[in-house]
Amino acid sequence: MRFFKKIFIAIVVGAMATMFAILAINFYINSQSKTYIFQDMNDLPETKVVLILGAKVYERGIMSGMFQDRVETAFDLYDKGKVEKILISGDHGREDYDEVNTAKDHLLDKGVEGEDIFLDHAGFDTYDSLYRAREIFEASSIIVVTQNFHLPRAVYIGRKLDLEIYGLSADRHLYANIDYNESREILAKVKAFLDITLRAKPKFLGEKIPISGDSEKSWDEKGLSAEDCDEKACDLPESSDERLQRGESEEVLDIKEEIIEEKNVLLNVPFASQAPFGNWDDPRKQDGCEEAAVIMAMAWVNGEELDLEYIDSEINLISAYEEETIGNYHDASAFDVSEIIFKGYYKYDYIEVKYDIDKEDIKKELFKGNLAIVPANGQKLGNPNYTPPGPTTHSLVVIGYDIDLKEFITNDPGTRRGEKYRYNEDVLENALLDYPTGDHEEIKEEKTAMIIIKK
Repeated sequence: MRFFKKIFIAIVVGAMATMFAILAINFYINSQSKTYIFQDMNDLPETKVVLILGAKVYERGIMSGMFQDRVETAFDLYDKGKVEKILISGDHGREDYDEVNTAKDHLLDKGVEGEDIFLDHAGFDTYDSLYRAREIFEASSIIVVTQNFHLPRAVYIGRKLDLEIYGLSADRHLYANIDYNESREILAKVKAFLDITLRAKPKFLGEKIPISGDSEKSWDEKGLSAEDCDEKACDLPESSDERLQRGESEEVLDIKEEIIEEKNVLLNVPFASQAPFGNWDDPRKQDGCEEAAVIMAMAWVNGEELDLEYIDSEINLISAYEEETIGNYHDASAFDVSEIIFKGYYKYDYIEVKYDIDKEDIKKELFKGNLAIVPANGQKLGNPNYTPPGPTTHSLVVIGYDIDLKEFITNDPGTRRGEKYRYNEDVLENALLDYPTGDHEEIKEEKTAMIIIKK
């Protein structure tokens, strides 16, 4: 009996010592990093390079919310002249999963010069990314952009690798599963401490590609050069430059890449009012347009029917989840609807948020067979079924388009008469307006957005 008591005491003491060591390492890393972490880019020292740390990419090249915010933050640094070069480091360990080229293509679309974008295809974790930034790309002074929970570890690793490194927060939204990420980061810091202590080596190194040199040396998308293909009798995709040299215009190339047939569209989407029993006195129903819109979208995705009891209960459950997750169930931006409700509550990732959209962008998605949720100023919609003057913040589902009448067909949750409700295309376009998450917060930046839902 005394023997087992000693074993039990030893286990308890060992567990307490382990916990103390984990907490001590986390405190040490946080204290070592905090001086070099910034929330405002205007406070940053100028450096030559910004490093984007990779994150999840979904099918068809859709970036996760965290990754997109990192890329947008890096673009802002470049656009404002705070950095000259952008180094994208992420997982491209297999042909069908590619973080780095997804981000590169997005930055090229935004006008970043190709010569200023470098790709690290073997940045499989934070330690590898920073080690390779120093050894392969010969960067000595960098700004790393990532979320707040991740910054202390990234900056700590960089400093211990003798980089002059500063961290800039890429937190632009509230994110789903943030509690999980913060908990995971506790052990990730322990791993970082051990990697530094043991002087670990990355999984891959390779030849040097100096950040001051030719960026296209890092652009090997499939890991095969033209010489490799000659030997292996394979064909690389023909580049746009090669096709242009044959005399094809850029406009012709764009048409060849995507031809979309314009046609009448009406998707079979079950209807849900945000107040299914007319219970508008319930604040969850008054502000339930985003929840009702997602309920309709998910019923379409799953091929399900909807009944009033389910809709009413589901709006309550989603509102409770939002309240627990972000402390708010009133308004949600397009981004937060995608992150919190679609990805967080429903665990559905096959969606995309696009900004600065117009009626043509909505039509294009409908012609592809996709569904769209659009935030709008409801007062500009002029729907006579709204309680006057109508909601200033509203979301509705665009389920179809009539090419003859030039009307969008919607499932508008703001009224029980909203099923297949039609809006003139110009009226809907004029009303488009994304709004911030919160309890009817002031709209300080006017921008348009849509959530694209795919099967």
